[in-house]
Amino acid sequence: MKYQILAETYARIERTSSRLEMTELLSELFRKTPRSLIARVVYLTQGKLHPDFEGIEIGVAEKLAVRAVAQATGTPQEVVARQLSREGDLGTVVEKLLSHKTHKPTLTVDEVYETLDQVARISGAGAQAAKLERLAQLLARATPLEAKYIVRTATGKLRMGVGDMTVLDALAAVFGGGRQARPVLERAYNLTSDLGYVAQIVAEGGLEATRKIRVVVGKPIRPMLAERLSDPEELLRKLGGRCIAEYKYDGERVQIHKDAKAVTLYSRRLERITDQYPDVVDLVRRSIRAKDAIVEGEVVAIDAESGDLLPFQELMHRRRKYGIEEAMRQIPTALYLFDALYADGEDLTERPYAQRHAVLERITREDDRCRLAAWREVRSVRELEAFFEQAVAEGCEGLVCKAPGGVYQAGARGWLWIKFKREYRSEMTDSVDLVVVGALYGRGRRAGTYGALLMAAYDPDEDAFPTVCKVGSGFTDQFLAELPKMLAPYIRKEKPPRVVSRMEPDVWVEPALVFEIVGAEITLSPIHTAGWNAVREGAGLAIRFPRFLRVREDKGPTDATTVRELVEMYRRQLRKVASSPESS
Repeated sequence: MKYQILAETYARIERTSSRLEMTELLSELFRKTPRSLIARVVYLTQGKLHPDFEGIEIGVAEKLAVRAVAQATGTPQEVVARQLSREGDLGTVVEKLLSHKTHKPTLTVDEVYETLDQVARISGAGAQAAKLERLAQLLARATPLEAKYIVRTATGKLRMGVGDMTVLDALAAVFGGGRQARPVLERAYNLTSDLGYVAQIVAEGGLEATRKIRVVVGKPIRPMLAERLSDPEELLRKLGGRCIAEYKYDGERVQIHKDAKAVTLYSRRLERITDQYPDVVDLVRRSIRAKDAIVEGEVVAIDAESGDLLPFQELMHRRRKYGIEEAMRQIPTALYLFDALYADGEDLTERPYAQRHAVLERITREDDRCRLAAWREVRSVRELEAFFEQAVAEGCEGLVCKAPGGVYQAGARGWLWIKFKREYRSEMTDSVDLVVVGALYGRGRRAGTYGALLMAAYDPDEDAFPTVCKVGSGFTDQFLAELPKMLAPYIRKEKPPRVVSRMEPDVWVEPALVFEIVGAEITLSPIHTAGWNAVREGAGLAIRFPRFLRVREDKGPTDATTVRELVEMYRRQLRKVASSPESS
């Protein structure tokens, strides 16, 4: 299969902002794709070569890519760099530099994929020179359009706005008989976190083969997510009058895979983080009795002397490639386990939570550094509030309350798990996690950097990011100085297809970074698009007086606060105001 077919499809996708048209274009591409190649085509369309959890990134820095473009096109490096500064996109630059080439496309999908895979895996002495040579040789054989998307893929900037759900819709249309097959594919994806693998199975074996996909140690399961409430009475009512309440620790959620050969840790975003926590790996080896297991827990920083829990920010100092041994001594950790998804050959995801918890108790050997999350079965508001206050007093954020009979809804957010995180300040009922989708230039003391950010929630029904607020407070000078570098990989000239905005920032940002935001209240807005028409015709929801709290490195854009959550928060806010003494 010629790579030119992919490049032409990518160009057409880039020109549309319609998710329906994107799905149709992808469907057309998948129909043309030989079944033996479908996994590679799916990965390339995602802008990667392997699923994220394998941790294999192409890793071509922009400076190296500039040198490769210069070598492939016979253009002085400084000229390429100057054009990049003007265009803002190296793909567009290489396309223009090769525009005089008229040869027919000869590159195949396999050639492009395998060359980029070689580039990704080269390491050691002379790695940069070897990467440069192979990428330059590939670009020299490419047509202008092919080179554009090869460079973007190599530098991690393909960014066509195609979400995972759009890919699943296209696969369902081509191999499953229509959109009604999407839930089968989505469950398979949720259990394996590997779109290419799911595409290969459904292309070769149809829906029947896809239904047989089960949990596998080594393929992380997309995490189940919780809704949130601050009213304990409403919370218990949602869960049928009783629940298992657990401490909500202020740490990093991890999914742990253990077999006879290794222990592997995955973050909430399913990135492999084993190397950052060798102490946690040791805890798992000595504490998990099952030969093969997948369990979930929270890694929490603790005071080396007192054993007290420390805040999340302290744990983030462990996010480093070097000096791990020193970090372990300075910031020791404890592991609090809260779920078992697989144990000794048995998939537990369809089992009720109470049964999963019983398995977790059975396979865990507890000590002072590894134990089950503190939990209690509660049946009354009084019990729930007392346990909540106890959790807060012990350094936790609050509680997660779970339906004893609930299955593990991989990749889904629902009312089987509910976070109980009541507000302790005279601000919004709770903080929210929002996605950066735009930036505005600063003025005065902030001149030369960005002064405010356009923030969005996530709408899972539309796989889109509608805006909620513009935040410009809460930033330190140091953070503002680092912000341009942080945003640089995600800057786009045009509005990203999945962003829904009535505002026009100075620069658009591809939805990727999640920031925690707090504000005074949620209000109706004629400008912001989150929850548009959900509460009032012609109005969305906005956060009044928003303030930045922290970067959520542990969350991806689709883990952000949802539109539905914002609508519920707004309605609870109205009920609270209506029942207050001042309103009567």
